[in-house]
Amino acid sequence: MDSLHLSQWLGDLSTLALVGVCTLALKRRLWGLMPWFTTYLLLVLGADGLRWLVLQTSGFRSAGYSWTWWMTQTLLVAARGAALVDLCRAALSQYTGVWQAARLLLFGSACTLLLAAALRTAGKAGITSYLVFVERELELAIVVVVVLLLIVSRYYGVELERPLGGIAFGLIFYSSIVVITSSILIEPLDVSWPVFSLARTLAYLVAEGAWAYAMRLPFTERARPPLTTAAEFELASGAVDQRMRELNARILQILKR
Repeated sequence: MDSLHLSQWLGDLSTLALVGVCTLALKRRLWGLMPWFTTYLLLVLGADGLRWLVLQTSGFRSAGYSWTWWMTQTLLVAARGAALVDLCRAALSQYTGVWQAARLLLFGSACTLLLAAALRTAGKAGITSYLVFVERELELAIVVVVVLLLIVSRYYGVELERPLGGIAFGLIFYSSIVVITSSILIEPLDVSWPVFSLARTLAYLVAEGAWAYAMRLPFTERARPPLTTAAEFELASGAVDQRMRELNARILQILKR
């Protein structure tokens, strides 16, 4: 079995796994916690179905399939960016100042990567080159932001409760593989597209496994315990770390200036 047929077979397996992940997401009512990530999963499922239909009618090397693949990929890249915002919001929204600063950082990063992609692809023919750069820069941003989120969460004692930890792992693993393959694709190296497709499909299967594992059980209750006095607040410091609250207050003061 060559790499193209193996990639197609694994792609079918990935689609079946995605059906299971979407079923779990709907069963666990994931849209209440992460609406954009839930939308992203459903969009991937719809894009896979559309690509399969075009593949069966036009063939792998047809212009129709290429156009369909890149247009749906553009939509999925944007949806993955929204899913990243979802993850940060779900993890940090209880801390108003931290979340406001994170939103500004994410918005600035999005504008920067779009501009950088436009500058780096200036003079190159076709929108495909631009999309490859945008995809790589966005996936790199996802890796960096998730790593920073994990570091901040670890340092300030903010627990990424179920299913946030598994979703974060799936995002960062798949994004890392996309960054590597996109970087190779941008350079004129002697590596065929089926090899890239195979690597990405395998990475996505791993991500789907992480997401399914994270959603296998009902989600952790995120409600805060009732607090009435300063003493009770200190007794509940395991839920809200003191250093995190101090950082939140400082950021709020900076934003009000």
